[in-house]
Amino acid sequence: MESPVYRPPRGQHGFGLIEVLVALTILSVGMLGLAVMQLNSLHASRESLNTTLATIMVRDMNERAWAHSDEACEKLEGPEGLLSEWQGDVAKVDSLPSPTVSGKDIGNGLYDLEITWQGRGDPDDANYEPPHVNLVAFLPCKSSPPEEAEPIDE
Repeated sequence: MESPVYRPPRGQHGFGLIEVLVALTILSVGMLGLAVMQLNSLHASRESLNTTLATIMVRDMNERAWAHSDEACEKLEGPEGLLSEWQGDVAKVDSLPSPTVSGKDIGNGLYDLEITWQGRGDPDDANYEPPHVNLVAFLPCKSSPPEEAEPIDE
């Protein structure tokens, strides 16, 4: 006769230790994937902010030149010129990591304004191209705009 306290097992109730460990492993891999996606999102957001700031700064230089359009060309270049002042102002911005600024005269009053900064990636890599913003702008204080060609009558 069987004791009333002892019952033989009829079926398994609950979860086994192996099942719990497998579920935790799957959950932790998923959480790690979410953390990587969040990190990539933060990096992309920062690059977007840097690009926006650089674009605003390049357009600022263009607006400065237009504001001084009635002054002599010496106001644009030289150690006390607008380009030097603009380069100093860009260097003071803390948001862009290691900014470099250039303004090249490409003729006919057109200037190639560029801001480059240190982005993600290895600068020692041969294929690395730092992020940059370029604007070719007509700066009216340099010279007059290029003449439009006259239509040819046939």
